[in-house]
Amino acid sequence: MHPLLHPLLHNFKSEIHSAHEAARWATVRRPERACDRALTGTARLWLRKLPSRRRPLRLCVDHPRVANRIAWCWHDTLLSSQLLEDLLLDRRGGRRGFGAATLRELKRLQDFNASQRVESGPAGLWATVTRRVGWGARVF
Repeated sequence: MHPLLHPLLHNFKSEIHSAHEAARWATVRRPERACDRALTGTARLWLRKLPSRRRPLRLCVDHPRVANRIAWCWHDTLLSSQLLEDLLLDRRGGRRGFGAATLRELKRLQDFNASQRVESGPAGLWATVTRRVGWGARVF
């Protein structure tokens, strides 16, 4: 084989694989609806409640369907944690993935979700109070 053709064939095979994967996921994924192309009222309310530095604006513009899903799950600690983890980890293999800015926003959301849930729970709240007041590990 000619040395110049090898990279071209590799790219061609890669494009065929990508097209095949897209077709396969199209059969598995729920068909797109009109509401997937814009933020829902639930997502808009969720965004307003987030601290301004934690708002995933790039995600909302580029992937409103994903933002809507996160907003819908946000009230459930375990579900939102699992969803964010699934979005950040490629368990299926071959995913196209998010852009760098969107990945940073998802990671910030994951960190915020973890810290807000710990500090708002009964044990986490007490640990936060003792840490901030400086009582350490004293038992009363």
